Amino acid sequence: MPRAKAAEVLRCDEKSPASILTYWVNEAVSRQDMKDVKRLAIDKTSRLRGHDSVTIVIDADQRRVIDVEPTREKGTVTAFAQKLERHGGSRDAIAAVSSDMSQPYLCGIAENFPNAVSVIDGFHVKQVLIRAPDTVRKRSSRPAGGQAHAVSSRRLFMIPESRMTEQQADKLTELSKAYPKTGRAYRIAAALDDMYACRTMDEAVSAFASLYSWMRRCRLQPMKDAAGTLRNHRQGIPAYFHHRITNAVCEGVNSMIQAAKRKARGFNTYAGFAAMIYLIADKLKFAVPRPF
Repeated sequence: MPRAKAAEVLRCDEKSPASILTYWVNEAVSRQDMKDVKRLAIDKTSRLRGHDSVTIVIDADQRRVIDVEPTREKGTVTAFAQKLERHGGSRDAIAAVSSDMSQPYLCGIAENFPNAVSVIDGFHVKQVLIRAPDTVRKRSSRPAGGQAHAVSSRRLFMIPESRMTEQQADKLTELSKAYPKTGRAYRIAAALDDMYACRTMDEAVSAFASLYSWMRRCRLQPMKDAAGTLRNHRQGIPAYFHHRITNAVCEGVNSMIQAAKRKARGFNTYAGFAAMIYLIADKLKFAVPRPF
């Protein structure tokens, strides 16, 4: 129930339930056992409007949050690595870490986990290839029908081809003929789905090389710029096909976190926000005393 309602039931002020909750959550977090942690997923989630974000670290195998850090810098990963060792884990035992393309995260992973493979999350790769065709679309002539038609066409180009209805596919063909540059950019972006459908590492490496070559030769500058981004992560992107971990679990946890934040009308402090994240996503074992 909301904190105000809990305070009413318990006949106390609103701060008391928050203090009790934070105390027992932190006590449970202090007893975490991380000796079996082998693979990680690292992502950010927003605490306040704007750019105020926190970093969450998830055990990719047990699918639970094991750390919350107040920043998203290189030192954030270092702070977690130190916590990992305090709780029985080993830096050398970490085999793979999934993250976005953020340099602070990637540098922190490389420095703190010497045996880990950095896996670039496929969702963030897809974002790169969605933004590039959208830039091509904006630079092309605006479709007839004004702004509303432009927005609807943008949404159509973002739908994976495998999920399109017959009507949407026909509409896409029509738009591709009317705006060939946008259509070409879309077909390149759609090829990424084919790459992620590969079953083996060798197939994926070959598909990645073909996609990169196509992007470099397409004569569309936004796509060529995106190709440069993919080239910078040519090791981490195909690494998914060996370790098969993504930040999808982070996105699921993030939706739970944001729902809790909306119910609480936001959190005034980082400590309270972190406690709520641990409570809903860490599968904690509490040592709360029995009242009777």
